[in-house]
Amino acid sequence: MFVTILGLLSGILAGLAVGGGTLLVPGLVLIQGTPQHVAQGISLFIFLPTSVLAILTHLRYGNIQWKLAAKLAIGGVIGSFLGAKLALTLQPTLLRKIFAVYLIAMGIYQLTVSPKQKH
Repeated sequence: MFVTILGLLSGILAGLAVGGGTLLVPGLVLIQGTPQHVAQGISLFIFLPTSVLAILTHLRYGNIQWKLAAKLAIGGVIGSFLGAKLALTLQPTLLRKIFAVYLIAMGIYQLTVSPKQKH
């Protein structure tokens, strides 16, 4: 039951473009006892179906800038390959610490920086 609820909450965060992995990875590692590399692999795997549904929803509302998305996708594909290769070379404890520092840094950023909204 816990895993189903974790998946549901992770999907909601993914749909909000917050990043479902920010909840899923710590939940799997800390509560389920899943190894860090496996948790990150699972997070990336479920990103596919959840992102497809979120993309279709945003397409319906015209929320995709195709040129910008294409440029980001090129860098994202290359970066994800390099990042996955790097992650596999790191010890799980170091990988967990890097993930934790990233989450803390993003949390501080979100709390302190006010983005400029374009209307």
